[in-house]
Amino acid sequence: MGRLETSGFYALGIPLYLALIAIEVATARRRGRSIYGFANTIGNFSGGLGGVILGLFIGPWLIALYDFTFENFALVRWPEGSWVPWLLSLFLADMCYYWYHRAGHRVAGLWAIHGVHHQSEAFNISIATRHPWMSDFYSAIFYAPLPLLGVPPTHFFVVITLISFYALTVHSHFFNRPSLFIFVTPRSHIVHHARNPRYIGKNLGAMFTLWDRLFGTHVDLDPDDPPELGTPAGYQTHDGALSQWLFFRDLIALARQTPRWADKLKVFTSPPGWRPPGAAPVPHPPARPEASISPRTRAYVGLQFALTVLASIHILWLRESHPFWLLAASAALILWGTSTLGGLLDGRTGAPRRELARLAAAAALCAWMIATPGYQLVAAVMALAMAACALWLALDWRRFNADAAS
Repeated sequence: MGRLETSGFYALGIPLYLALIAIEVATARRRGRSIYGFANTIGNFSGGLGGVILGLFIGPWLIALYDFTFENFALVRWPEGSWVPWLLSLFLADMCYYWYHRAGHRVAGLWAIHGVHHQSEAFNISIATRHPWMSDFYSAIFYAPLPLLGVPPTHFFVVITLISFYALTVHSHFFNRPSLFIFVTPRSHIVHHARNPRYIGKNLGAMFTLWDRLFGTHVDLDPDDPPELGTPAGYQTHDGALSQWLFFRDLIALARQTPRWADKLKVFTSPPGWRPPGAAPVPHPPARPEASISPRTRAYVGLQFALTVLASIHILWLRESHPFWLLAASAALILWGTSTLGGLLDGRTGAPRRELARLAAAAALCAWMIATPGYQLVAAVMALAMAACALWLALDWRRFNADAAS
């Protein structure tokens, strides 16, 4: 694999994400439609940003595991230049994704991870970036057949990246196209994001519908049963970090309601929605309505999130030149930021205070970087930006706190 790794490659794909979103928004406006809500979109992007940042540390281990399996346990070696491993990679990667995806919809403990991707009740490309942060810890098991069947690491990496980018386009009505009976399209994928009983756990393929048709999970869109997007639990937070925890919180609350250890285990291993006998449903308060978020809070969160994305791009694109301490400290601040900015959007008590603490920590990191050769300019610019934002919060402290409490 050389120096390739997924988090860096996805960072290079950020201009593609933005171009697709720009096309989507422009097309929607020409048709007189608005498909993006501010807070929901920040929550979606926060999920994607956190997943990519964590990939800085998880990705190299997964790639090393793939390399090790291929080098030591491959059952077949294909001649150099053969088209067979490319074909195997394309179809096997999509089939392995299907089974990984199906497991995420069949086992409550895995749904607690994967279900993050389904929380949004909108349908646009930003949903495709709403990534479950913990999914990489179990996805490798499902892709094990590829190195065993002699698919080289580079083949797999190129194909899985192609499939991932293809999957971006099936999350928007504005990129509809014929399915030709084998391809996933926005029309077939939207039902996968629906909570209607007939659609739950259906249409699991990423690029091809072959596996759904073969294994009995394909369903066509029924005009008499239009899809209601989201999960049965509803949309509960604009916080991309908190969203990663919600379903685990619910499972733990259910497990605490039963004294039997067998039932506690079944809470996590049964299909999603199973409850122990006598257990009460866990309440799911909805997220703060977009209309109640003040323009002041929107402006601040928008500015801070843009700065966070720029810092993330700097870290990701130049990841090989950064010392580990800087990668770790920057990652912690970026993940912290997805939480504090989400707290402002959710209106959580104390959110401005926690955001101010994050700005202070970021300023401390910038001060440390100024003393490190090669980082003076970047650190000075970021320190000025953090100081300006801290001043904004401090001067308008009372109204920011009132916004958070509204």
